[in-house]
Amino acid sequence: MFDKIASNEIDGGSSQAYCGLGFQRDIDLHDSNSLARAALYKVVREIDTKNDKRHKQVQQLRFLIYELKSLQPADLNEISESLGQSHTVTLRQLKKLRKLDLVVRTRFEHHTLYCINGDFNQFIEDILESFYFGDEVC
Repeated sequence: MFDKIASNEIDGGSSQAYCGLGFQRDIDLHDSNSLARAALYKVVREIDTKNDKRHKQVQQLRFLIYELKSLQPADLNEISESLGQSHTVTLRQLKKLRKLDLVVRTRFEHHTLYCINGDFNQFIEDILESFYFGDEVC
């Protein structure tokens, strides 16, 4: 009927496609949806991983996020002074948040301003609320 084999046993050109997607389940070579399922599985896993990293950074850099939310848009000097830390430390923290798309940098004339990415406002609020009130974020 259907030939099912593990992804590590696939030979030929299709093995690279499946293994490249990191699909760890049995693959039915006669099912036209197998490759699509493998791609979906990989994308969902990548999104979950990135959201876990975002969650961790929001908790670790919560004071920076609170200051940025109250001052935004703000330049590096204003944020550093508000936090009472050096420009280097603040810039390193902002780079971490920018790498995860949580903070946006905008250049205006000769100013460089930072603000929270509006796409993640609710995400950030949920994490900070759960951090202080002990609720579990779903």
